[in-house]
Amino acid sequence: MSGTACHVCGAPAVEPLHQGGAHFRLVSSDVQPVEGSTEFGFCPACSTVQKAVTPAWRTMTERIYAGYDINHQGRGAEPMVFDTAKGSGPRSLILLQNVLDRIDLPASGRLLDIGCANGTLLRSFHGLRPAWRLSGSELSDTWHDAVMRLPGVERFYSGLDPDYAGPYDIIALSHVLEHITDPAAFLRRISEYLGEGGRVLLAVPDLEQNPMDLLIADHCTHFDSRSLASVVQRAGLVLELLSAALLPKELIAVLSRATEREPAAARRSNSPVDLVRRHFAQLGEVRDAARHATATGQTFGVMGSSIAACWLMLELEGRVRFFVDEDPNRVDHHLAGLPILAPLQVPSDAVVFIPMPAAVADRIVRRWKHLPIDFRFVKA
Repeated sequence: MSGTACHVCGAPAVEPLHQGGAHFRLVSSDVQPVEGSTEFGFCPACSTVQKAVTPAWRTMTERIYAGYDINHQGRGAEPMVFDTAKGSGPRSLILLQNVLDRIDLPASGRLLDIGCANGTLLRSFHGLRPAWRLSGSELSDTWHDAVMRLPGVERFYSGLDPDYAGPYDIIALSHVLEHITDPAAFLRRISEYLGEGGRVLLAVPDLEQNPMDLLIADHCTHFDSRSLASVVQRAGLVLELLSAALLPKELIAVLSRATEREPAAARRSNSPVDLVRRHFAQLGEVRDAARHATATGQTFGVMGSSIAACWLMLELEGRVRFFVDEDPNRVDHHLAGLPILAPLQVPSDAVVFIPMPAAVADRIVRRWKHLPIDFRFVKA
């Protein structure tokens, strides 16, 4: 990234971050294989790990968004999260339950969900606050009809910069900001649609917890708590809440106007440069261990049907025969042309590799220890 300016703060001295060895394969945020490679860098001025926003990157993302198919592995059903403080359930429901434990919201109000896709967050929010009036926004009108059929929805917007009919009490940005090439300016513009006392609800992948975020082709900004706090400050907003513990692998934040509430303290993360280098090393270990596991000659499957599973399937170049998922919405569907099985459907002679951190893999193995599945994963 030599000579590339930071797309967050504009500083010219972005330091390159090299993977070393063969480049890792890339996956789109809607879990599709992506052809191409990318460059990584770190901005010392604003502490942001990022991809180089080059013409090639923009072309790649345009191809991704032209055929975007959210949650296709479950025919549009939202992914489940497991073993959280709120139990297991749809991601947006667990997210909202956690946030509503920490902020007070009235019985009625107006919410705008930017990047609403097929309306999973709107559906969950209506169940928790049925008197609120809801609106959704997306780049295209693909999900217009599906969203407008949801209870409580009054408007659907499409396009790059719609003229929203504010004011809103909540503007939700769930897994949106990491796609934006000028996130501070975007937040500043969006916050103009907040009413008095309004808040922005923000969810982004947490780079500290999730090395796979680096391999998502259309994510140009890889946030940790420090860089997210920097972007929020540049946008003229205050972090009312910032947590890495409400959802697995995610940073959840609630933002408000600078004069309205006391700011939350941002957790100081480890050196982002050291963190990315460790992540690259860990990804290499996972790739090597999985390749070694295929040498047994046994039927080979991969645990999961999201980013990590799709990435490892690409790295193993035709040696994967199936995916395994605990989410019943995804069982008996397909990812990249391969079947998604429930654990109970795994052939007795198969190896199943878990491309996840050891702590997560241990919990999966414990849940299914009564089955004769030969689970493999990187233990350290």
